[in-house]
Amino acid sequence: MSSRHVLLIITGIMLTFGCSALTFSTWTNFQPVVSEAMGMVTSTGAIDTAPFALYITVLYLTMTVVSPMAGKLIQKMDIRIILSVSAALVGIAFILMSIYTEIWQFYISGVLLGLGEISILWLAIPTLMNRWFKKSAGFFIGICMAMTGVGGAIWNSLFTALNSSGTSYQTIYLIWGIVALATSLPFTLFCIRSTPEEVGLQPYGAEIAEDGTVEKAKGLSASKAMKSPVFYAVFIYAGIINFLTIIAPQFPSYMRSLGAAGTVAYDVAVVGGVMSVAVMVAQAISKVAMGGFADKNAKVTMITAFVAGVAGILLVWLGVQSEIALYAGACIYGFFFASAVVLCPIVVRQIFGTREYSEIYSRIQVFVNLAGAFGATIWALLGSNFGYSRVSMFVNLMGAFGATIWAFLGSNFGYDSVFIVGIVGQVVVLLCGLYAFGKQKSVQAQWTE
Repeated sequence: MSSRHVLLIITGIMLTFGCSALTFSTWTNFQPVVSEAMGMVTSTGAIDTAPFALYITVLYLTMTVVSPMAGKLIQKMDIRIILSVSAALVGIAFILMSIYTEIWQFYISGVLLGLGEISILWLAIPTLMNRWFKKSAGFFIGICMAMTGVGGAIWNSLFTALNSSGTSYQTIYLIWGIVALATSLPFTLFCIRSTPEEVGLQPYGAEIAEDGTVEKAKGLSASKAMKSPVFYAVFIYAGIINFLTIIAPQFPSYMRSLGAAGTVAYDVAVVGGVMSVAVMVAQAISKVAMGGFADKNAKVTMITAFVAGVAGILLVWLGVQSEIALYAGACIYGFFFASAVVLCPIVVRQIFGTREYSEIYSRIQVFVNLAGAFGATIWALLGSNFGYSRVSMFVNLMGAFGATIWAFLGSNFGYDSVFIVGIVGQVVVLLCGLYAFGKQKSVQAQWTE
């Protein structure tokens, strides 16, 4: 492995540790602080977090809209330019958040973050790893993606320390912006190239033909892939996984609902906080392990993730009287959580090949981002207006493009309905995945260079 290959891995690590972790792993800390500072309250006098959470919906919807275009750009343009512009947008978004005086202004940053992160986290890193590594690509994707969890743990701790010391959220956002730029631009500008061939190298682990040439990328074209039922199975598979990960950030709210009901004796705030940390740490470790496992057998890894997802939900749902069961459930669910950003790109690569990987994966990401777009806002809306102990919801994923329909159930169901939907979603994910892998050989028979 050359120094260029190593620099590519380091760049992926720094991008996810900085830009992506700051974007996706810290926003919930700002949610109550910003909402309270801007006077957002419900009719009952509680802090209304839904208007702030809406910027996350804007972020995901932006990624949904631009995903196909971003996939084409990554296929054709110098990836240094794409990633440098993307990282700059993330840094600027956070700096702007430090000067906003109205809640609607955060939606502007939601657009900027969506434009930046669709290239950084969801498309460019998997694409680069697949281009530069024929061997162990999944493992290195896992290492890079793990940094969203590692970074999240560090930045969340820093936020808590700064906030507790009296530092304003505006100043923290300014720090976030500086960190995002400092951990990205030096690497995107100077350390990477779009392909190893640009610097006279070969993909790590590539097989060399007798004439000295490297085997060309094989796979389905994007247009042909989208005509296959397998594409839509993977489409739904990836989208529902992303939606199901939204359950994990709600563990602290679930704990507060138990405390309000007086059904447990332990400190629900402490337990909820530990569960959040447990999920984050477990998913960071699991991303590395999952990438390595998936390189060897993606199907078995997928089934293992399904078992972890169901087991994690059951432990959290039914083990409320035991702190150990709750912590174990959070850790186990972290393994499933990791599959959203690690297993999905590997599944796409193994089934559809690398010929037009970025374009195919960008279309898969349309549903992934759409599924995640409404979760944050709906959870915050319900929690703010009805109380987390009264929250209940169903999700129906319908149609070829996976339209998401949210329905609100009666308050007497509480979190039971959430966990039931979570398990049902896990089953749907498993069935879609098994179908896709069942058709893998027939799809691979259609690969071309």
